[in-house]
Amino acid sequence: MRRAEPTNVTQTCLKEICLRAVRKHFSALDFRAVLDLPAPLIRDLLPHLTVCQLDELQPELNQRGISTHSGWAGILQDMYGPNYEVDLHTEERAKHEVMSRLFTLVFYGFTNHFVERNITNLSTSSFLWAAAKCIKHFLLNANFHKPLQRLTAEQQPLLNLLEKHIRSVAVVQSIDVSKRKTQTSLYILHRLLDHGMAKKLVVDVRCPIALAWLLHGRGSQDATPELKSLMLCKRESSISQAAAARADIAGCSAVRETRASEDEDDPVIPFKRSMLDSASQEEESGNWKPGPDFTVDPQVLCRTFSPCDDHSAGACTWGQIDCLEIRECRSVTLRVLNSALPTFFCLRSLTLHSSVTLRESDVLGLARALKQLSESSRSCLTFLNIGVLPNAKLTEMLLDACPKVTSLHVEIQTMMWGTLVQAYHPRTAESDKELRCNDCRLHECSDTEHCLQQLVVALKTVPSLHTLSLARNRLAKNVCVLAELFSGPSPSTVKWLDISSNFIRPAELLELAHRLSSHRPPQRLVLDLRRNPGDRDPDTWNAALNKLRPLCALLVGVWKSSDTMVDHISNM
Repeated sequence: MRRAEPTNVTQTCLKEICLRAVRKHFSALDFRAVLDLPAPLIRDLLPHLTVCQLDELQPELNQRGISTHSGWAGILQDMYGPNYEVDLHTEERAKHEVMSRLFTLVFYGFTNHFVERNITNLSTSSFLWAAAKCIKHFLLNANFHKPLQRLTAEQQPLLNLLEKHIRSVAVVQSIDVSKRKTQTSLYILHRLLDHGMAKKLVVDVRCPIALAWLLHGRGSQDATPELKSLMLCKRESSISQAAAARADIAGCSAVRETRASEDEDDPVIPFKRSMLDSASQEEESGNWKPGPDFTVDPQVLCRTFSPCDDHSAGACTWGQIDCLEIRECRSVTLRVLNSALPTFFCLRSLTLHSSVTLRESDVLGLARALKQLSESSRSCLTFLNIGVLPNAKLTEMLLDACPKVTSLHVEIQTMMWGTLVQAYHPRTAESDKELRCNDCRLHECSDTEHCLQQLVVALKTVPSLHTLSLARNRLAKNVCVLAELFSGPSPSTVKWLDISSNFIRPAELLELAHRLSSHRPPQRLVLDLRRNPGDRDPDTWNAALNKLRPLCALLVGVWKSSDTMVDHISNM
């Protein structure tokens, strides 16, 4: 038997060499030759292929009954480390996860260890084009002007594709609507939200005038005086100016037209950029100031940035946003939102987050606006998530203001666990309850373990509780207390437990694993362990994971300090 081992090793090495060669010379190979390989050999090949190669082969392989899931799952593990548990059980979900993570990184020019090793395959228009066909979420960062500018110029075909596929848009970093450069960002938002298919908007900026621009036309038509002056001042002149720009370069660049006709796979449509580029240069030099003809009116921006051969007439329609999430609420933010809410009839879901406790007067103002909305038979709002409230009594006020809301989630600034348990209010008795006590500053308690024990006792009295999130509470060694949820004659019915971002070290996770082995959950538990420092003792961490796997479906990601900012951006 020993004599056969070198042969097996040699065969394995030769096979690996051949598979890597297919990846390297994929473009030179006959496409059908790859597809005609035996199914077992194709399955061995999948983990070696690039993102674009997998995307190209997938439709044909699916017709043969071969899934590319192992290839996409392999890329995710390559991106996040061998301990990353791929909980995306379908081919399309795994592919979407890969594409959405990588698109944002590559589009904005960010990098991590995976992008660095695969930059040759990712820094191409082919990758961006393939990813744009797959992703549903677009993150807009106005601070990175050049990538966005390219999207309105030579990459306009990519914007056209995103317009057809994007379903949700997130706006991060502040947008200064008084700057000429910002017109690029506003035009892209207009295309995705008004011309496109996006129905969900996530706003992570504190600028009230930017929020007013995003909400204008979707609820109340009122606008702040500043926004009115930027949108309406000299509108007729601006429209005429845009038309003049179209006429001045109607022929556009002969070079660009030639290139567009010669390259059908990556068409380049001529654009009227000269006036905008000139203004941007003046702004960079500090010589540009908003003049009387400057506008952020979406209708004018659409005429200004549209391709030269786009002669569509008529006013642009306002897109309907049915899901709105504001991640950093302040008093000024709520004032803008409250002015739009009474006639925001298409809104179905509203989520408001705040890193500080909201003022009671602000919450009362929100309740009045919500009541005005609910009094209309056209109101569609059924889901409301808000935090952090200063006291529990405001929960009942919000419920009274929104009789049509069937699901209310609130975070309350209190350490009284009984109140927190009641923070989720389903309108129907059969609804599954969930409790999210994220970032509740548990570590600031004089006795964190005792507080956690009180919470466990209270939660075991809620038979319909299926989801519990305690993320960002720095539970650390006290995490072991949570095993008591499943002890005794009446164990908790929790199916999903999120203890991510809790500074749980390997030894502490191993102790939790031992206790859960003694108090086994009545059904397989989904346990979210992401963003905990498992790399401090990999052997102990892996031992804990192995002990947990028979009991739990684990969500694990390796948290590397060198990738912290990149991961934060790609998760927005």
